[in-house]
Amino acid sequence: MKTTAAEILSAFAPQGIVKEMVGPDQPVQRIAPIEDCGPGDLVFVDKPKFVALVTQRRPAVVVTSFKLKDLLADGGDRTLLLAPNVNLAQALIKQRYAGRQFEAAGWPQIHPSAVVHETAMLAATAVVEPRAVIGRNVRLGERTRIMAGAVVEHDAQVGSDTVVHPNAVIGYGCVVGNEAVIGAGSVIGSEGYGFAQDQQGRSHPIPQTGNVVLGDRVRLGANCCIDRAAYRTTRIGAGTKLDNLCHIAHNVEIGEDCLLTSMFCVAGSTTIGNRVIASGQSGVSDHVKICDDVVLLHRAGVVADIDQPGAYAALPVQPLKEYMRNTAVFRMLAELRQRLLALERRDGGSAAG
Repeated sequence: MKTTAAEILSAFAPQGIVKEMVGPDQPVQRIAPIEDCGPGDLVFVDKPKFVALVTQRRPAVVVTSFKLKDLLADGGDRTLLLAPNVNLAQALIKQRYAGRQFEAAGWPQIHPSAVVHETAMLAATAVVEPRAVIGRNVRLGERTRIMAGAVVEHDAQVGSDTVVHPNAVIGYGCVVGNEAVIGAGSVIGSEGYGFAQDQQGRSHPIPQTGNVVLGDRVRLGANCCIDRAAYRTTRIGAGTKLDNLCHIAHNVEIGEDCLLTSMFCVAGSTTIGNRVIASGQSGVSDHVKICDDVVLLHRAGVVADIDQPGAYAALPVQPLKEYMRNTAVFRMLAELRQRLLALERRDGGSAAG
């Protein structure tokens, strides 16, 4: 990368991401980790403990907070870019100057080994990599990239600036919004898990004929499975991010800007609100409703509606403070049992006397 501190300020000041530059304008050769930075580098510093390391390694530009300004401002030729939210600045600056360059793979726009149905409508700037398959009536938006081995089945739609990573599958009739990321091996529109049993206990599949709709800026990690609805739509709202190995069952509706980490699993026909956060291996039962602004922790298992925002943990879930108190008591159960037995012996002895 080649840029300067002043160019970064100019690019990000209008949005308020970077608000002030302290020191001379300097060229930036790369964005580096603090532990491995040096002259010509740009680093992000949001904690006082890194100040000594920055002083020692002497990067050219430091993106930091207003609180750390005085600790870092006496660095000689060091330039500071002051940001209200250093982590957000890191995300946006690194996206612009040091994100993955998909063009580096060197494939032609439509690889000769790709299979593209004659009725598919691809934007002029869409890219289809080797051995990808684009089905009948598929629509791909501007600058969208279908990577090697991925499949977009018939009548599916993919918006603009979306990346579908290798070997992912977008099932027939499903819709993916703009600026989405579909992780390698993920399946959108897999068959929902619906069966009917006869008198002998044999299971007969109920055809799952709905679809999946992903909003703008949705991100799926690797090997996620999103089941299509039985009749209507399984829906994931704009801005929601799923980690690797998540499963969303049929008819589920998930709101906007949720953060759902690895092995999150939700059963059918559940509704999850906006800005819900789930830590690893959390699970939600079927036909449950979770309101906005809920945080699920410690392998939370949700088996009933949650209608109050807040943090919840355990199985079945409890408010976090209650869970922590109960956990503290649980660790003392053996001691409490011994004390109870001693009291019973004493009281029994007193009664006998």
